[in-house]
Amino acid sequence: MAINALEQCIAELCEYWSGLNSDTIIRCRTALAGLANTSGSEGWLVELHKKREATSELYRDPERGFILLAHVEPQGLYRNPHNHGKGWVFYALQHGQVEMSTYGQVRVEGGGEQLVSRGSYTMHPGDCSAFLPGDIHDTRCISDYSLMFRLTSCDFSEEKRQGRLQQFESC
Repeated sequence: MAINALEQCIAELCEYWSGLNSDTIIRCRTALAGLANTSGSEGWLVELHKKREATSELYRDPERGFILLAHVEPQGLYRNPHNHGKGWVFYALQHGQVEMSTYGQVRVEGGGEQLVSRGSYTMHPGDCSAFLPGDIHDTRCISDYSLMFRLTSCDFSEEKRQGRLQQFESC
């Protein structure tokens, strides 16, 4: 029996997942980029576009702890700079365009800290970005809407509860 692109991607993620290392990042990014390039005619993907729910959980791995989500965001939605605590994440864009900006947190005279922009780029369908623990970024949907797959290394609600996931004021 033929499997669809989502099932194929999940099988690859389960095979490739070996914790935070370069091999996992490279192989999972490739699998997610393949998922993002899926034909729009697959039923599960048609439903995601039709429903346009803000968040849909597609898969939660009971052994490895990673979670594959689909996020639909409307034009103009901005998510302030944030990190993911001890967690790490991939964003793979399936539809639309999303502007991503990255930041470094630097100490300033007087002992405070501020974010400094490292720059921004526009994600297009098929693009996949990875953010490691402590990486700071923001997102803005710049098309009619975006559909993005997000693979998280863990449940980020726990990172929030523990105070490790930080959100910053926009720059």
